[in-house]
Amino acid sequence: MKNIIIYLVIFSFIFSPGVGAQEENLAVIQSIYDNALSTDFAYKQLERLCKEAPGRLIGSPNSFKAVELMKEYLTEIGADTVFLQSFTSPAWIFNSASLSMIVDGKQVPLKVDALGPCGSTSKQGVSAEIIEVMSLDEVRELGKEKIEGKIVFYNRPMNTTYFNVFKAYSEAVDQRYWGPSLAQEYGALGSITRSANPNMDDFPHTGSCRMEGNKIPAVAISTNDAEKLSKALKSNPRLKVKIRVDAEDITTQSYNLIADLKGSEKPNEFIIVAGHLDAWHNTEGAHDDGVGCLQSTEVLRLFKEVGLNNKRSIRVILYMDEELYQSGGNAYVAYSKEQQVINYFAIESDAGGFSPRFFSVDAPDRILEKIKKYESFLKPYGIEEITAGGSGVDIGPMKELGVPLSGYRTDWQRYFDMHHSANDTFDQIHFREMQLGSGAMASLVYLIDTYNLADQE
Repeated sequence: MKNIIIYLVIFSFIFSPGVGAQEENLAVIQSIYDNALSTDFAYKQLERLCKEAPGRLIGSPNSFKAVELMKEYLTEIGADTVFLQSFTSPAWIFNSASLSMIVDGKQVPLKVDALGPCGSTSKQGVSAEIIEVMSLDEVRELGKEKIEGKIVFYNRPMNTTYFNVFKAYSEAVDQRYWGPSLAQEYGALGSITRSANPNMDDFPHTGSCRMEGNKIPAVAISTNDAEKLSKALKSNPRLKVKIRVDAEDITTQSYNLIADLKGSEKPNEFIIVAGHLDAWHNTEGAHDDGVGCLQSTEVLRLFKEVGLNNKRSIRVILYMDEELYQSGGNAYVAYSKEQQVINYFAIESDAGGFSPRFFSVDAPDRILEKIKKYESFLKPYGIEEITAGGSGVDIGPMKELGVPLSGYRTDWQRYFDMHHSANDTFDQIHFREMQLGSGAMASLVYLIDTYNLADQE
């Protein structure tokens, strides 16, 4: 009987290799979080980025300063290689914007910010009657006869009844992105768009709009002042406003910042961790996306400091120009093709620095199912699931290369309180929430690197 028991114990040990590996993985992940939650290097660097280089749209002086700040930091935390990947891109340089109601001959200023890359006005600005609409279709129905020579005011609010705040944003943002060009098509002299903000406050939220050719001025108005303007218009249907924008279109040489931690077994295969370094002209860009950049650098630092022996190279990419033309993401794909780079997997953090909730994966089902097996390791740290879904604007172009993609997702209920506004400041970042995200990304990368995704491996 004793021999049988010994045999069964030996048999169990030989044919259950996953038990030891599971315990090792749990210990490694614990060490990742222990370090992340007790080290404030990235948090302090995020403060420096936000305070010393706010408003870092592509082509702006602070966009170049941000690259230098983060290049220096990546060298300090021990990257094996740090380099700039250059590319040429259009850029939009913002100087100023204003909007006033003309009431009894006096100008009543309203809180606005220009949408990029809209057109400029003369120094005197443009004055015209406004016409309030709630949809793009309403503009089409009104037609050129009623739109021409006026300023179109898109005033549809976000639907705050949705649990998924990104769904509410996606339904509202069409008037910001397509509204100005549609107004221009029907002869409008300018465009005003209610900020994509679920709250009533005084922060205008800017963002991109699709405009080409002889562009008209376009601004986003704070939600409080959108209500004020709408009320004034109801009292006086012939109300006029004065809009002024000072900006210019240029072509610039810019850079993606890339740092590698060399792999021990397959150094020519790269696991990408990414965020975007650019931020709108009116913001420190803390949640969007300074925190994503520092969480990405933390993956590299954690691997090095915890002593993880990564098989593949960990590549941090801090992209430039996610906000306007997405030129950085496309430039890296072109670089990958030219240099025959093997991008094994890519993950992006661009959903704010809030508490972790899940990872979305854009990959074939067979790969998704493999990655989903890692859920049990991550659930104790707030990752509720790994599910099918999108990844990120910057890494998205790599899909054409067949790269499995992932997005780090947070408890994003407060994200659009700050998105693209002056309210997106460093003091809105919570250290533990940020570092739980850093730990989650580093842990997933560790598991991706440890277990092969390809069927043939």
